[in-house]
Amino acid sequence: MIRTPHTRAVSRRLLLGGFAAAAAALPCVARAAGKTSIAVADFDFEDTSGEPADQTAAHNDRLDGFTQYLRDSIAKSGKFTLVKLPCKPGACSAGTLQGDDLMNLAKKTDAQLLVFGGIHKISTLIEFADIEVANVKTGQSVLHRSVTFRGDSDDAWHHAAEFCTSMILQAS
Repeated sequence: MIRTPHTRAVSRRLLLGGFAAAAAALPCVARAAGKTSIAVADFDFEDTSGEPADQTAAHNDRLDGFTQYLRDSIAKSGKFTLVKLPCKPGACSAGTLQGDDLMNLAKKTDAQLLVFGGIHKISTLIEFADIEVANVKTGQSVLHRSVTFRGDSDDAWHHAAEFCTSMILQAS
């Protein structure tokens, strides 16, 4: 995850709840309620590669595509009911909201799970995707994974989105 003060605080609160207990509870939540409701927040992006070319537009498009792929694939899986967070445009990520605001927005939608995270570009060849899935009711982390992917291209971002989606779906 992109480690801003806001995302660090959210992650710290979520991880304190205990990964093992939350992971064990997830299948029970899904079975008890039929389909689990899940909200996918916008993802954050940080570029510390120091490359001279301004790639902001390309990265914004890739980040939007990454997040949309997660949402579409999770919805199509049939395992979850996707719910939309009631956010202002451009202000629906752990890095753009203060403190518990993201979790509180998820609670308003009656989401049982919240997916959030970010992409960090280290160089042209190395990027990290941090994925967090939290139990909205307890605040406990259900899944926290950091994955690296190679390349800064549409194809590389798409493959990363596919892999991250598979991790989320396997956790259920």
